[in-house]
Amino acid sequence: MRGSFFAIPGFAATTKPPSYFACFVRAFEIGVAFGRKTRQIISMKLLAVIPAYNAGLYLGKVIDDVKRHVRDILVIDDGSTDDTGATAITRGVNLIRNETNKGKGAALKRGFEYAIAGGHEWVITIDSDGQHDPAYIPAFISTLAATRADMIIGSRKGNLADMPFDRRCSNYLTSRILSWLLGARIEDSQSGFRLMSVAMLASLNLTSEGYQLESELIIKAVRAGFKIAFVPVKVVYGRNFPSSIRNIEDTYRWVRMVLEEM
Repeated sequence: MRGSFFAIPGFAATTKPPSYFACFVRAFEIGVAFGRKTRQIISMKLLAVIPAYNAGLYLGKVIDDVKRHVRDILVIDDGSTDDTGATAITRGVNLIRNETNKGKGAALKRGFEYAIAGGHEWVITIDSDGQHDPAYIPAFISTLAATRADMIIGSRKGNLADMPFDRRCSNYLTSRILSWLLGARIEDSQSGFRLMSVAMLASLNLTSEGYQLESELIIKAVRAGFKIAFVPVKVVYGRNFPSSIRNIEDTYRWVRMVLEEM
């Protein structure tokens, strides 16, 4: 069509389309650049952190599945009374034990301290009960390569139909509240499936001990100017795994944390 122009990345806008060969060369250059960026990210020191409390029934399979994608794995046994710690030792991964149950946030912070001291560059956190599928780990890496974000959160936004009703309501409300308060789109504020920069973690003063730590991380990261991205994930629900979430108490602690941070 007369007067129309073509705008292709790497080419100046023109009324004459570039040749097929030129397009092929440009596509090849983009592919090589993306591949180089991805290889650089994969070569970074990545630590999988798995907080666990009485998770012996599922932990072994979680570790086996994570091993397909991550070499360095750390389990934080948060005062379990079952064979959680023994399972980690049997699987040959690193283990930190809390003598008493201190809460998920406290367990995660010990994992972050371990990553900082060990010179790791990235941490991926994953739950111990098998609800998070480690097969999504490459998707986190790809999202990191594409966005260069400091924190990538596994979003369950497309998996709401399978989420228990109380969790669906809680996650919807907390995500909407944080989005409004921070002026940023927060798809899933409560997902514990995350890839995070250790440099970011080292710069944040985290104080929460329970589940509210995951929202505290978002608040402090956004306020400090760090970039957050999301990757769609599906989560397995319906197992007879005892939840450690105490709805009324944890909701109160979440509200108090948000008020203190704001």
